[in-house]
Amino acid sequence: MQLAEERRDAIVDAVEREGRVLAAELATRLATSEDTIRRDLRELDAAGLLRRVHGGAIRRQPEPSFSERATTDLPRKTALAHGLRACIRPDDTVLIDAGSTHLALARLLDDGCAATIVTNSPQIALALGAFQRTRIVLLGGTYHPALGATVGAATLAEVARLRLDLALVGVCGLDPARGVSASDPEETALKRAMFAASTRHAVAALNERFDDSAAFLFGALSEIDHLVLEHDAPAASIALLRQHHPALDITITTKAVA
Repeated sequence: MQLAEERRDAIVDAVEREGRVLAAELATRLATSEDTIRRDLRELDAAGLLRRVHGGAIRRQPEPSFSERATTDLPRKTALAHGLRACIRPDDTVLIDAGSTHLALARLLDDGCAATIVTNSPQIALALGAFQRTRIVLLGGTYHPALGATVGAATLAEVARLRLDLALVGVCGLDPARGVSASDPEETALKRAMFAASTRHAVAALNERFDDSAAFLFGALSEIDHLVLEHDAPAASIALLRQHHPALDITITTKAVA
């Protein structure tokens, strides 16, 4: 019988050699169940040895900078942003979490779309800087260049004092069974506080994030009111979401146009 450590070493070797592996193929190759392989992939992802994606895993690449992410897959992110914009009401106090999809949203918004917009992203605040009717509040804290966000104890304390109508919170992973997650523990604590400070919660997820799980959970799907997914998000997983979370408002975007 193959030991768990040997099996995981074999998985890492396969990912390094092939670049991408499928859970079903690994289960056959290593004579074990897909559930076991998926559990291995979660643990290996958390250890930073590979990147778990829908259906399998890929070789982990260095994280791109925020400025690089802001210009990557812009049509797809803009399509998600249109779905998020529909969640915002004119009288709302809205928190927009840092992130490249949320920056695309900020560029779509009109002055007066909300009463107040609060953000931990200097880039988002600048994109909204000409607004007169909508008040823009930038949260303080320590600026994290890779995240394009302010984080840390000061930011967390400011979020804890907020009373929000809507929080648009970025995710690194969205798993129909486990919930929404992030890759950085400090960022995770901040996202959890954003959930706690708001009455309504909206999340948009690219396919790379959907049905995936980063290391640190910060919320359950039952806490989300609005979920925006891409037009070609996995149909089986969407069906699971609708079955287990019938109250969840799911928006499927139209196909992005380059």
